Amino acid sequence: MKNYSKEQIAVIAISIISLFILSYLLLTLKPEVDSQNIGDSYKLSKDSVLITDTIITKFSKAENYLTKDIYNFKIIEKKKVEVVNEQNDTPQIKYSWINTSELELYTRDVVSFALFFDGKARFSINGKTQEFKAGDKIAIGKKVQKQVISGTNQSTGNTRTGDEYLGKILSITERSVYVDTEDKNRVVRFLPGANGDYFARNLMEATSGQETQDTQQGGDVPGRRIPRPGR
Repeated sequence: MKNYSKEQIAVIAISIISLFILSYLLLTLKPEVDSQNIGDSYKLSKDSVLITDTIITKFSKAENYLTKDIYNFKIIEKKKVEVVNEQNDTPQIKYSWINTSELELYTRDVVSFALFFDGKARFSINGKTQEFKAGDKIAIGKKVQKQVISGTNQSTGNTRTGDEYLGKILSITERSVYVDTEDKNRVVRFLPGANGDYFARNLMEATSGQETQDTQQGGDVPGRRIPRPGR
């Protein structure tokens, strides 16, 4: 059974009452009335029937969005809410962060080469002295990450620092310490009391060899006395 709203039930009830009233008027018509009165009465009756039929037809089609009062019954206007589903076909771009071969090196306040002693290097790390030998690993900075578009690895230009990097000590001399990096062309060089900086890997081997040769041929070594002529 179809469910009707309160407004529909009210209009249907009023329409039925109107039909009863109309029927009563038709039955109580006096035969002695003139033709003009009969025509007026017929017109009024016809108009009433048309109005009632129109109201019932509209409600049967659920067109109950009215703005006027019907027989002193106030009909509240109902606004149709149209829900528009907007589909965004634009593909969503996803980003990711990947490590690069670049490092953000710590300054000498964090880590610095302090002293060479007995083939080992003494470093000052956060104010504490620690000894390292060739082959040991030491934290020299943080990895630099770059933001790329997933799938294409195209860089967006944004960078940030990532995890701490531990580099292996490749060479220790009296003058410098060289630490390995993920860059095949560069290492990090530490000089006494200075900030670490990048250094060409091929020059590291030549410099280390030259320093060793200078020491063997009579370079200045702490505690060694050089004989002088005439003495």
